[in-house]
Amino acid sequence: MGAKKVKISSVKRAAHLKSKKTPLSKQQQQKQKQKRDQLKSKREQGQNIFSQKARKRDNLAQRKKHNKLASLGLDPLEEDNEDGDDEMLDNVADMLDGDDLALLQANKRKRKAKATGEEDPDQGQSIGLERAYASDTKKEQDAQKIKMDLLPIKSRDGQIITRTTEVDYIPKPKLKKKNEEEQEDDSEEDADTEYEDSDDDVVNDVEAASAAPVQKLISTTDLLIARQQEIERQKYRIGIICSGLLEKPEDKMRNFHALYELMDEVNPASRQANLMAVRKLAIISVTEIFKDILPEYRVGQVDTKMQTLRKATLDRVTFENALLQQFKKFLQKLEQITAQVNRRGGLRTPQTVKLATVAVQCMCDLLVAHPYFNYVQNIAQLLVYMLNCNYPEMRTAVNQCFRTVFSNDKRLEMTLFIVRRINHLIKTKQNNVHVECITCLMGLKIKNVNLDAEKENELKQKKLESHRQRLLSLSKKERKRRKKLTEVNRELEETRAEENKQAKHQKLTEIIKMVFTIYFRVLKNDPTSRVLSAILEGLAEFAHVINLDFFSDLIDVLNRILEDQDELGYRERLHCVQTIFVILSGQGEVLNIDPIRFYQHFYRNMLAVQAGKNHDDFTIILRTLDEVLVKRRRNMSQQRLMAFMKRLLTGSLHLLHNGTLATLGTIKQTFQLTSVLDNLLDTDTTIGSGRYDPELDDPEYCNAASTALYELALLARHYHPTVRRMAVHIAHGVPASGEGALPTEIGKLTSHELFTQFDSTQMAFNPTIPLPKAGQPKLKRGKHLYIRSDFKQEYGKLMQKGNVSHGKDKKTLEYDFFSALQ
Repeated sequence: MGAKKVKISSVKRAAHLKSKKTPLSKQQQQKQKQKRDQLKSKREQGQNIFSQKARKRDNLAQRKKHNKLASLGLDPLEEDNEDGDDEMLDNVADMLDGDDLALLQANKRKRKAKATGEEDPDQGQSIGLERAYASDTKKEQDAQKIKMDLLPIKSRDGQIITRTTEVDYIPKPKLKKKNEEEQEDDSEEDADTEYEDSDDDVVNDVEAASAAPVQKLISTTDLLIARQQEIERQKYRIGIICSGLLEKPEDKMRNFHALYELMDEVNPASRQANLMAVRKLAIISVTEIFKDILPEYRVGQVDTKMQTLRKATLDRVTFENALLQQFKKFLQKLEQITAQVNRRGGLRTPQTVKLATVAVQCMCDLLVAHPYFNYVQNIAQLLVYMLNCNYPEMRTAVNQCFRTVFSNDKRLEMTLFIVRRINHLIKTKQNNVHVECITCLMGLKIKNVNLDAEKENELKQKKLESHRQRLLSLSKKERKRRKKLTEVNRELEETRAEENKQAKHQKLTEIIKMVFTIYFRVLKNDPTSRVLSAILEGLAEFAHVINLDFFSDLIDVLNRILEDQDELGYRERLHCVQTIFVILSGQGEVLNIDPIRFYQHFYRNMLAVQAGKNHDDFTIILRTLDEVLVKRRRNMSQQRLMAFMKRLLTGSLHLLHNGTLATLGTIKQTFQLTSVLDNLLDTDTTIGSGRYDPELDDPEYCNAASTALYELALLARHYHPTVRRMAVHIAHGVPASGEGALPTEIGKLTSHELFTQFDSTQMAFNPTIPLPKAGQPKLKRGKHLYIRSDFKQEYGKLMQKGNVSHGKDKKTLEYDFFSALQ
């Protein structure tokens, strides 16, 4: 940004220079002398000799003089070109007559001829030297080369190789003269000049403005070619503008306007419609520029008129204010683009939808890159509304953006703001929202949050009050000692940043309250909503931080959903059961609740997952099994525990190898924790009472003790080597060492780690499949098949008679049937 120039009067300038009294250097004096010589030469060249002579002729006195000289036989035009001495002689000639005047004119002609003869050779020589110097200078400029640095190259060895090249010399850009009157002034004021930017012709799109449209009949191919050429031209133009902005954004802030013009539907400068590809490129380019040049902090408003700032600080404040204005203008442009598809009455065409998708993605990138800058809350508020739009691509982009913000937000300010806006949106829409509005909350990093902290603080306050009463009854010396100790403790808390931790914990508690407000509102008011599955998944994820006061009511609501809603899917049922068991495994152990009905629901839905589209849902069963079989194993009967083991191993036959490994890992862990399951490895069915009924939904009465884990024999011949090894390990009774023991790297993995590490959805088999050994295939000798059994005897006789001969390759046999028939 150039500095603003103010014109002052010559009087003020002279007074300023007089008060300054700084001696000029030799270079400054030389520059002033050159300027004075230039001004003098321009004045001499600018005078018109013929107009001066015309004015002299108009003068009466000059007319008389010309008449006298003409009467004497002299040329008046020559007399005007004489020097000062000739002019003086002309004045004397008016007072002389006769012979004196003739003698004077003769002397004058001799002196003039002598001067002309002396000056002509020197003048011609000087003119030749000047012409030669000018031609030599022009030749040097044409042959002059300058070195330009090229982009470096990285070799295969990792070394950076710099490159240079020689290009033709280009003189500096010319200067724009602002005030011609100031240059003609005799004062020593400097001329106001302004350098032209080398990128101005590209930024202002001079090429498009100079190109005149040619109206003629063109084909579709010509249109496509012209469109591609326009896109390439605008790509080059956008690249030049962006590189200038990134190089020095303080001086190139005006270049943003050229990019904003390309974002509009019609370019206001050229009055032509912008191509859709060019509009997308402009939006993405401006986004990348702001991601690079925006600061990480929040810019404050500084009144430069009321405060005195240093020059560096003033420049920084001016740049930040200009950057903030450009950022605000860009966000307004993006809001206008998204409003066409999000508001009623908007123009919803495929082109506007694609452009709005690009705008939403750019706002998501800005929110992730700079979550604490100005106007970022406006971006988050707009994205929350776009989270409930009718376009899946936009909802997915915003959902992923919010998850990233939740995971990276250390201050929790933006997280709290987004959760509040989502709560307001769901409440306004009366729970009629898309699933992404709920699933984005799964990205919250909520671990150790105690919602009962308020009650604990009240109890702590009562204790402190009683402690205060005791301190009042102490002596003066003891109270003084307590006071010093309190000050030391306060300083220690400040050094440990306890206040920041408390503020952060308070924000996290408020976020959790807001999230459970959303969940409980949907469960209470609209249990048949389309977002019920996401609500139950969220409850299962955050059940460990639910307040103890809501446990009994929440369990009743979930039980009612499981019993009454017959159209509920297996996924929702598994989430309900998982939530209930997470509650009962934590602080809910103090509740007097019989979970036998939830065991039945879980046992019934364990076989719903298979090696198909829903194979990823097996992770829900794994998490629930950790709560049921590991944490609550002591609260389960032997019959129920055996039934779960038998059904789990039966379901493993329908899963992929990573699901089967996770199942065997859970069974191995349960075998290690209890010795009750050893009866399932015995094939003697007379041990238990009754007969095993695998179709019975009640695990308590299916008589699982009367059966054995026959599935291990099938899994011992599985196609995956790790599954085979794991099945043999369990069949041997889970030994720690010896025959059937597992390697250490497999034995230490949990069921969740087995499910993740051996996943082959990315077309990677673990362990890698070895290459087949190179070798010649073994050819087996074939046998003859006879349709008629009597022909076999006839064929044997013919072969014995010797009518067989070897072929040309001595490896085939030829039989002469014709001679045999004769």
